[in-house]
Amino acid sequence: MFAAALLLTAQAATTANAAAAAADGLLAGTGKALIDPLPSQFPIRNNNDSPLVGVHDSLYARALVLQGRGSKALIVVADVIMLPDDFCEALLTHIAADFGIDRNHVLLVATHVHTVPWSMDNGYAEVVTRGVLEAIGQAQARLEPVRVGAGSGAAYVNMNRDEAVPGGFILGQDPEGASDKTVRVVGFFRDDGSPLAILANYAVHAVTLYSSDTAGAHAALVSADIPGVADRFVDEHYAAQRTQAFWTSGAAGDQNPIMMSIHAEPGSDGKVQLTDLQAAGFTLTQRLGQALALEIIRVTDRLAPQEVTAPLHAAQSVIQCATRPDAATTQEPQTRSVRVSRLGIGPVELIGVSGEVTTLIDRHLRERLGQRQSQLVTLTLANGYSGYLPDEAMYARGNTFEVSKSSFAPGCVERSIVDGALRLLGPAAQ
Repeated sequence: MFAAALLLTAQAATTANAAAAAADGLLAGTGKALIDPLPSQFPIRNNNDSPLVGVHDSLYARALVLQGRGSKALIVVADVIMLPDDFCEALLTHIAADFGIDRNHVLLVATHVHTVPWSMDNGYAEVVTRGVLEAIGQAQARLEPVRVGAGSGAAYVNMNRDEAVPGGFILGQDPEGASDKTVRVVGFFRDDGSPLAILANYAVHAVTLYSSDTAGAHAALVSADIPGVADRFVDEHYAAQRTQAFWTSGAAGDQNPIMMSIHAEPGSDGKVQLTDLQAAGFTLTQRLGQALALEIIRVTDRLAPQEVTAPLHAAQSVIQCATRPDAATTQEPQTRSVRVSRLGIGPVELIGVSGEVTTLIDRHLRERLGQRQSQLVTLTLANGYSGYLPDEAMYARGNTFEVSKSSFAPGCVERSIVDGALRLLGPAAQ
């Protein structure tokens, strides 16, 4: 089943050793493979939404292999709604066996796109696994020397979605709510100055097309939504330079796009009605994704990359927090885990969190870092799925969507994520 990836392993080892002998600094390689559902898996039903009946734009697994000073690391970004804990464990076993990469040096990241299969059942786990391993095999076979640069810009395509209404909250728009507009970019540049890989990070849910009947009445199409548009636009912009983009989700737990294919409008009778743009929603998604992509390109083009001669730094820890009493399955106190991961690449620090982090958690971590916060990129939905991770202010505010969907009791998640990230960063946090 994994013959293609295994076939590349020996070639990759030879290429990597040759490249390592020729370079004292950081090496990087990229790969990309399709992870579209098989035709036999349609129609795909997700909860009560209209079934997915075909593919509008393809889904991908993208891999970035890094090697420097005797250490190796891997970043995989997949166009899936989530990477469940058990799936990650199985995939990490394959990666360690096939490519010799320590599991603590791996970041497996979901773009959290919603117009995809919501389950790894019905053979889809094998499709995703095969694509990930193929992408890693490509990346490990293409290692070449790179320099690294990081910077940021801004894009106005997200908004806090916890809108207060009489009696509670809805998933709407709160223009005054916490929202981070920062587009963070890490570029990996060849010796000739061309970008080999661009890791981009922004806090927005990939839900522009969520629940929209994009294939007509009671039917929808698979799409990578905003992440897919952004990656595709950046890749095409740098096509002559053979560049691969990696869109990742920041602290988007409470952030939606400013416009969505399904939206609420007041009717002539004064009641709120839902309007579905259907296939026209793809045009809306294209415009929002391009807006992000253009800012990613602007930031990339002004980066000043530098040599990375230090080893890669990687570590992970698992936090245990109590679940809400109504989320427990027995009368005994229950806990659930959150994985926090660190990958240090020269001047850049990547922190991965295995859940849907809200804006204020990331903001409070950055405040603790002070001047070093500009070097931090927070990747959410990384190395597993812990569900919604609300901040303490959100718990105090009331029963927002994120609080209602979280299995965690207040008083632990925010503090533990911030403190856990700082511990992993160690001296880099000083």
